[in-house]
Amino acid sequence: MIRTLWRRIVDVLREHAPATARTIRHPGPVEDVRALESVVGLPFPADLVEWWALMDGIDDGYDQRAGDLVPNGFVPLSVTRAREEYERLTESTATDPTCCGPDRTHRNRAGDDGGPFCSAMVPFCRDLTGAVLCVDLRDGDDHGMLVTMAPGDGFGATHWGSVTEMLAEIAERLEAYARGAELPYGEKHPTVDPEGKIHWTESAG
Repeated sequence: MIRTLWRRIVDVLREHAPATARTIRHPGPVEDVRALESVVGLPFPADLVEWWALMDGIDDGYDQRAGDLVPNGFVPLSVTRAREEYERLTESTATDPTCCGPDRTHRNRAGDDGGPFCSAMVPFCRDLTGAVLCVDLRDGDDHGMLVTMAPGDGFGATHWGSVTEMLAEIAERLEAYARGAELPYGEKHPTVDPEGKIHWTESAG
C-alpha cells in the first residue's frame, strides 16, 4: 500500500511541482534503517520502513528548495538525518519523567502527550523551526501514531494514526489539486509556487 501511495504522490509532484520532485532522494541502504532501529531499541512500524525503502528523505538542506512535502511545513528526513536528530535529542533533551523509565521502558501509552522528550519517538520529518514529526513507538492502541515535538513545547499527537494515513491524505489532496477540486473549509491543501515547489495552506472554502 505504501508503494502505491508514494507512486501517486510522486506522479503528481513530477507533473505539477517538479522542483519538489527533484529533491527526493533515492532509497538508502536498508542497513541504515536497521542501525537506527537498533539505536532506538524498539521495532519500527512496517509502513515507516517501507517508505524509507522507497525514498531516503528530501535533499533540501532546510533552505526550502524542496518546499513542504508534508503539511505544516515538514520535509522528510533521510535515515542518516533521522539518526542525527534522534541522537541530538537524546543527548541534549531531558526525557519525560512521567513516562521514560530504565531499560527503555515507558509508563505512558502511545498517543499520550508529554515532554520535553520521549526516547520512544523516532523523528522522520523536520521543519525550519527545529520541530520534528515522529512516530510514537510506545505500546497501546495508538502505536505508530504520528506526534509533533517542538523545542521547549514537548510533544503531542497529530490526527494521523500512522505513516500510511499521512501519505494517504497527501496523495488524496495532491490528486484533488491536480483535478482542480475544492477541499473542505479549514483543511490544509497544496499549492505550488512559480518555482515549482509545493506548500500547504488552509482552505478558505
